[in-house]
Amino acid sequence: MTEETKKKRPDLGIAIPVVNKKTPQSYDLSGNIVVEGKKYKFGAYRSTASGNGKMEKGSEYYYFYRVEPLDDAAPAGDTSFKPSELEA
Repeated sequence: MTEETKKKRPDLGIAIPVVNKKTPQSYDLSGNIVVEGKKYKFGAYRSTASGNGKMEKGSEYYYFYRVEPLDDAAPAGDTSFKPSELEA
């Protein structure tokens, strides 16, 4: 891809397949996306089509379970409470 092509294509986000899930309930696909200039984070689960709808039986797809605004002011990384880090 040339530099000129890269400039014409806006970065609208990223979807990352989750390979090593922490728990069975963890999302199979997660990431962020930009819609009309606003950032959102999402989580999706992988499923297989039953063949009763528009998709062929056995086709894999992802269904979005969580889509919410991405708060730029939130701290990055793990924000869970850790009592061991409190001062004595």
